[in-house]
Amino acid sequence: MGKFAVLYTFPEYAFKMAMQRLQRLSTLNPKVTFFPIVGPRQFFYFPMIIDKYMFGSNTKRFPLGSSSHLINWIALSVPGIFRLSMAINKVLALARTDALTEMRAGINHMRLQALYVDFTPMALWNLDHSLMAWFNSSSKQFDFDYLIFYESDIFTTKPLDVMYEKYTKLYDACFIDFEIAAKSWFSYNYPPGCRRATVRWLKQRRLPTTLYRSMFAGALISRRCLERLKKLGIDFSGAPYCQNEMRLPTMLTALGFKCGKLDFPFIRYRPEWSMNEIFVNEDAGIFHPVKRPVSAEMKIKAG
Repeated sequence: MGKFAVLYTFPEYAFKMAMQRLQRLSTLNPKVTFFPIVGPRQFFYFPMIIDKYMFGSNTKRFPLGSSSHLINWIALSVPGIFRLSMAINKVLALARTDALTEMRAGINHMRLQALYVDFTPMALWNLDHSLMAWFNSSSKQFDFDYLIFYESDIFTTKPLDVMYEKYTKLYDACFIDFEIAAKSWFSYNYPPGCRRATVRWLKQRRLPTTLYRSMFAGALISRRCLERLKKLGIDFSGAPYCQNEMRLPTMLTALGFKCGKLDFPFIRYRPEWSMNEIFVNEDAGIFHPVKRPVSAEMKIKAG
């Protein structure tokens, strides 16, 4: 196996476009091994049953609105609730075997690595747990030096090794927007109390308490980092209590790993990049978010 591996994540509802994009991506990167990982739709939230965000990160469900989301978030920090919620997700997802069977068949047809099904609760905010759950269960059989966390709404115009190689010579891990977290950052203290809880968690382990921020899309993480977290039994199942974009860079830096900032200016939260913007800025190499098929992908589909 090569130097790079990609954990290719996608939500259940985006399966068809995700596979179309992955087909092009694997052709563009023949020396990179791709590991597809799907997060099934979460139909039940504990303890509120429903959540502001259900069936996809951009879909808001009411009547409880933001209060239900906040209550579900806080509940995950209670000992045992994270794993209970994860078990509920697994039972409900496995009850819908037809969808998973279809996805596995499609991935097998493309001759990719076997599909990994991730049952992480509120996964959009706990992607570091998704990463560690996959690594803890699957890493022994695969050899790679660096793992790229790739989301299905990322679109690339250059091979991944061309864009990431220089960072492997300088850092153990790299993130978009990596820097010391400022008080003005939304996730600095959301969910409420997370800053204090995270600092307390670090102090209890006699680790530095500087908090960092990042954007998770496109993150580069060395195997050394993942092996250390595994050895320490840190899997982010509810602790420390904060969002993944603070938690993982803070943790790795506190453990002494050298983290850096990825210079990918066309990765952002929103709005979505248009096809014209991608073509005009093609030399940038990597874009996020791109939720609709780009013409290069549609040509593959037509062929």
